[in-house]
Amino acid sequence: MGALSLRALPVVLFCLGASAAGSPLAFLQPDQSILEAHQHLIAAGWQPAPTQTPSERERQWAAVTLSSLSSCSGSGAGFCRFDYQRQEKRLSVVTVPSKPGKASIGRVNRWW
Repeated sequence: MGALSLRALPVVLFCLGASAAGSPLAFLQPDQSILEAHQHLIAAGWQPAPTQTPSERERQWAAVTLSSLSSCSGSGAGFCRFDYQRQEKRLSVVTVPSKPGKASIGRVNRWW
């Protein structure tokens, strides 16, 4: 059995239910600003869908006014989670502060 051709990749992705335009993996990058990631997600049809309402303190830690903010830990590395939804799919984006230990605009760390 031969190796998968790069020409076949779009077909494989389509069969798996993904597309370059619709997949968050197409434009989410580690260390990317959450503001940039948010813009790309909205342009691709993802809508803010927080699973909980963040406290005022969590909003301060996040240092952004994005309505997708669900929570921030406020301890350790200060992770914040931003949640989105498109049709039946959900996406969570976790950030770390750009200035550890201080309220600062988050950088994308991981997503699922």
